[in-house]
Amino acid sequence: MLRDFAWWLRPAGWPALPDAVRGRVRALACVAIGAQVLFVAGWIIAGALEPGYSPVRSYVSELGRRGAAHPWIFDVSVVVWGAGFIALGVALAPALRTRRWAWVAPALFVIAGVCAILDAPLRLDCAATISHLCRARETSGSLSWREYGHVWASFGIELSLLLTPFALARSLWPGRLARLVFLGAVIVASALVLLAGLGGWVGAHSPYGWHAGLWQRIWLMIVHGWVLICAAALMLEASHGWPVGNPPRAPGLDEVLAPQT
Repeated sequence: MLRDFAWWLRPAGWPALPDAVRGRVRALACVAIGAQVLFVAGWIIAGALEPGYSPVRSYVSELGRRGAAHPWIFDVSVVVWGAGFIALGVALAPALRTRRWAWVAPALFVIAGVCAILDAPLRLDCAATISHLCRARETSGSLSWREYGHVWASFGIELSLLLTPFALARSLWPGRLARLVFLGAVIVASALVLLAGLGGWVGAHSPYGWHAGLWQRIWLMIVHGWVLICAAALMLEASHGWPVGNPPRAPGLDEVLAPQT
């Protein structure tokens, strides 16, 4: 049933993957999924070992700050996470080889991966979510260049990943799958805007700052889900046994209303 639904969503005229790349695409998709799992395991373990750490109010990257109990755990997990994005981008490229904007979505995943890897050496100086002094120094620009580099690299991850579904929808357009991806992207972007507004309101009324850890983890859940969907779709695309020909066309409104004879 899943294969039938995927075939129905598949754009008309989309050629099957060459046999020579199927194994590589499946392997890279598995790497992308595994990287998400290892990243989550990394911040859970590091958070449990960090005295006084709260996943509700503290950023994940604060586990790798200077003075953290075990910053290497964050460093390793975020590098693996970035490698997973790069693997997904490389796996996506052959599947889009005949589409418009074929390179954009894969390139965005690769950019997100590079920015994630850069977060490891660009170590935070302190925890701005729990230290008023750190927050004041950050606002005044008196922290190290690595701190601000980390902030910009994290912004690069978010922006790149947010643009991937729109780029992918453009590559797949027209078709059912393109419309589904675009609709999902609009819904997620709208939800993130609402969450950002809610996070700002909570931050203004909370003695613990922004509850940044909670909002970041909601965003990470969305990212993990998106990567899982893309990787699963690529694994299905790389499997054998697709029917020959174009997917069935959904009947138009005029055909549905036409009298049956």
